[in-house]
Amino acid sequence: MKFKEISLFASLDDATYNYLETIAIKREFEAGKILFYAGEQPQKFLVLARGEVEVYKHDEKGNEIVLGQFVAPSLVAEMATLKSIPYPATARCKSAVEIYEIGLELLQSFISKSSPLSQVLINSLTKKIQHLESVLKYATIANASVRTASFLIDHEHQIFQLTQRQIASNIMLTPEGLSRILKRFKEAGLIEVRSKKLHIIDLEGLQKLIS
Repeated sequence: MKFKEISLFASLDDATYNYLETIAIKREFEAGKILFYAGEQPQKFLVLARGEVEVYKHDEKGNEIVLGQFVAPSLVAEMATLKSIPYPATARCKSAVEIYEIGLELLQSFISKSSPLSQVLINSLTKKIQHLESVLKYATIANASVRTASFLIDHEHQIFQLTQRQIASNIMLTPEGLSRILKRFKEAGLIEVRSKKLHIIDLEGLQKLIS
């Protein structure tokens, strides 16, 4: 795959495409492979061209908390890389992935001369900041059941498209913790599962939980 074929870079000119392909190193990883660990210092700029990567940490009890996913095409942990700070979480391949690695010094030198590439980075960071704001919104709700109800209400028309693991990562719960809450919601007649997909059947009941 060439950089020109990655939609993330659609706005770049041919000179930038050619330069990136000259300095980028293509690597492939199997599902379950760790890309980097929390606390490691970034050395490369990572472009996810194919597959999905998830980032996670462990809480004080040792439970794994999935903080989010990078789905191709995407930049991976570019904020930590550009600011030259340790990775805040561990990244693991959720599927087989294809990654392009670019030396940090080479890229920083080129960015200073390339406004189109700078805009690509700004757009990517903006989207991730918006996602972070969404995560923080739910993280400030201490009661896990209220947090879950709030998320379900906010995403009423998209909830059937999300897996329980995706929901759990968005509201900073373990999949097991979310499963217990959804079981209670199901027993109360608030939601139901059809073909392994969640559907809200009592929106007013959920709203009462958060009022």
